[in-house]
Amino acid sequence: MKKRFIYPVIFCLTALVFAEGEISDFCREKIDEFVTLRVELKSSDDITALDAIKKTEAEAMAALPLVAVDFEQEKQILSNLYFMETYARTLTRENRAELRRTMKKQMNDCFGVMEKRSEEQLDKWFYVSMADVTSYYMTRSIAATFYWGFKVKDWHKKALKKDEFMASANACLANWNFYAPAPIGSNKKARKLYENGIKGARTPGEKYMVYTYFSQFLYELDEKDEAEKYLELAYGLNLGTKELDFMKKCNEEGISFLQYMRNSSGIDEELPESEKEAED
Repeated sequence: MKKRFIYPVIFCLTALVFAEGEISDFCREKIDEFVTLRVELKSSDDITALDAIKKTEAEAMAALPLVAVDFEQEKQILSNLYFMETYARTLTRENRAELRRTMKKQMNDCFGVMEKRSEEQLDKWFYVSMADVTSYYMTRSIAATFYWGFKVKDWHKKALKKDEFMASANACLANWNFYAPAPIGSNKKARKLYENGIKGARTPGEKYMVYTYFSQFLYELDEKDEAEKYLELAYGLNLGTKELDFMKKCNEEGISFLQYMRNSSGIDEELPESEKEAED
């Protein structure tokens, strides 16, 4: 009789945790740790960084089944974070078509998780990491950018419904507004979102991300003194200086790091016919 009574109780408690917690504290800790680690790895060579990412992923994924509230969702969130950082470290002109197909699979895996859950059951980090994966995929094609762009915007807004000052969602939606042409985009909205992100940034990694994005946004608006101020705040986090030094060099040469990254990504180039897919 006791066993018959215990099982329903356990089920109900699990259901309550799933509805209220969305993801485990362990998963949130791993996210926070990696958001800072990936900044520190910016000052490392690719081999060292890739080894660190691989080790971090293996350790997190080994422990996750024992503590997860929603294993499939949490696995997908962490996988998205590790995958994107690996992608950024391995992308070349020669392998970009193959990696884009891999990115599409990652994106489709996210949709598989999303389709099984209500909006209330999806964590803010699921929305943000799915939006980031989709952004990486779509920016290799002008047609795909139009196709997916508003979905990405909506996912970041869904994350902000769960946490108004979430640093990552605010910074990414600010970038969206900055890059989107008027009247779709808005520098006024972007500024407010960056400022909200600064208010909500909790970890060194989040602070670095928002400070640097806001700095380069201000540089684009010709607010050079303010841009330098936020760059110095990023230096003050002591997470490494390699990328910051390069940002400063870009600014001294008359270009923002945002524009440099746009030029490097090939976002303004039409995708070669050989690399196009149905959505392109």
